[in-house]
Amino acid sequence: MNRWTRRKFTHLAGAACLVPFSPRVARGQAKARVVVVGGGVGGATVAKYLAASEKGLDVTLVEPKPSYTTCFFSNLYLAGLRSLESLTHSYETLAQKYGITVIHDTAEAVDPVAKVVALKNGTKLGYDRAVVAPGIAFRYSDIEGYDEAASESLPHAWNAGPQTKLLREQLESMDNGGVFVITAPP
Repeated sequence: MNRWTRRKFTHLAGAACLVPFSPRVARGQAKARVVVVGGGVGGATVAKYLAASEKGLDVTLVEPKPSYTTCFFSNLYLAGLRSLESLTHSYETLAQKYGITVIHDTAEAVDPVAKVVALKNGTKLGYDRAVVAPGIAFRYSDIEGYDEAASESLPHAWNAGPQTKLLREQLESMDNGGVFVITAPP
């Protein structure tokens, strides 16, 4: 079974950015419309660069969370050298500096034939091009004996924020000389 990894997705997304982006614009439409689903590092970066391009695109970012906490530099937070707030970013800059319309909602369906993204609140967003950047998802059942409830005592910290904070609290509560193991799943 050929499974997608984050690395494969990142390579594909990077390659896609190298391809000229020229959506067809409907007659009478001022700008081509791009909807980006997912405001993590991938989606927010694509939205930023598309909006900043010379193409004159109308970019909408759909993300349910009001802010994004990055895993980048989280080791500095775990070591007490950075605050969690320094790793947390709102979407205001994307809206104010780049003119991106940010909608805090969940995309429930993408219809590539009708070119519509359906949101949880019932809104339907038309698009000329769509980018889907769903981020990290867990299949807890793949790890025998580990489930979502277990992540409250054995944090994975792959989704930064509360999990990273919990991991730091556990590390700080260890006795001096204690041993811990951090491993990335295959």
